[in-house]
Amino acid sequence: MPNLIDIAQRLAERPMVALLHEERCLPERDLGSTCTRCAEACPVDAIAVGLERDTEASPAAAYGSVAKNGPAGPRIDDDACVRCGRCVTACPTAALLAIAPLDDDALLEASVRAGAAAAKRAAGFAAEEAEGQGDSIGTRDAEAQVEAPQAAVAPACAGFACERAVRAGHIDAERTVALPCLAWVDEALIVHMARAGARRILLLTAPCASCEHAKAVVDLPKTVRSAQRILDTWQLDAAASIVETVDDVAASEDEDAAGEVSRRGLFSQARSALVEAATDAASAQMDALTGRSATDAPAPEPDRRRWQLLDDLHAAGLPAGDAVVPRALAPRVDIDPERCSGCALCAGFCLTKALRKAGKAPGGRTLLEFDAALCRDCGTCTDTCRYGAISREETLTVSELFALEPRAIVIPKRRVLPSRR
Repeated sequence: MPNLIDIAQRLAERPMVALLHEERCLPERDLGSTCTRCAEACPVDAIAVGLERDTEASPAAAYGSVAKNGPAGPRIDDDACVRCGRCVTACPTAALLAIAPLDDDALLEASVRAGAAAAKRAAGFAAEEAEGQGDSIGTRDAEAQVEAPQAAVAPACAGFACERAVRAGHIDAERTVALPCLAWVDEALIVHMARAGARRILLLTAPCASCEHAKAVVDLPKTVRSAQRILDTWQLDAAASIVETVDDVAASEDEDAAGEVSRRGLFSQARSALVEAATDAASAQMDALTGRSATDAPAPEPDRRRWQLLDDLHAAGLPAGDAVVPRALAPRVDIDPERCSGCALCAGFCLTKALRKAGKAPGGRTLLEFDAALCRDCGTCTDTCRYGAISREETLTVSELFALEPRAIVIPKRRVLPSRR
């Protein structure tokens, strides 16, 4: 029997980074799938997909972060993993679910705290400036007393930084989310920080140039551009950008002690979360050995960040003119009835159930439904179709994204067509 104390100690030192939601994993659902995006994104080759690394030199047993039984999906070598989070954000179907202390809820909460701290700081500066202006302008009207300082005060700044940057720089911990790597950041975290009050959202990449794991953040500019498109579409007064200096999120001289204490508290919280995660993992090991089921331990929620992103955007109000939403949110999925064979395999293989069967239509045809809010734009439907009948285009409108009812798609009765592939 394994020594559970040793298991707990090992997990505290090298905690698991993610769990696998097998129903969403392309290789798990389809043995013919060639999806290896998590492995391709990993900067240290710590991920094995299928049987490609089942050798004596690198046994399958070493890949233990992803809890699974089947041989097809990904496994993560805990010892090689650097906790950069790139596999989690690279997965097109959100099949890799991050666990504590870097789970979605924790990162979303940290983004809110940083954004709110930035807004509070900016409001404090505005009040001080207004008071100073009020003393100097004497008899000017009250409206001018308010407007002048607001124009002079810098917008609320908050950001994300890796732990190396936090340790090396004089960074205000209250306005900065410290992460093992910036690869954990996606559009949902950026928009969530903006909704909390941040007007400038900075991703500090100063250490990336010298980092041996820099491959993990090669797509970071794309993520920032995508987040900015979303902010602009919803006309949110916020700007996201990549910076190499800490000037805008630096702690002032009188905030130094508070910043250091907050930073130590942040890492202390992380260590506490690791110990708790290790205890839970050891308990799960015991349950597995004794045949008990841990029904009281809730599993991580797929698409947690996505639902928060959609909630944030809905709460911000729908943009005027029924604008087209950026592709990062969802595409429009259409099926050409002239090319469709009616097999409905696209709906059968859809991992998120965004495209699903809904019954029969007149004339023996099949009725499908497309729910844009569930779509991850993973491409499974188009890859499945042998006839090239499915298209995914950036033409979905805001009203369609937030529609209460899914869109109906009628496909022909099952028939044989010459393959177009």
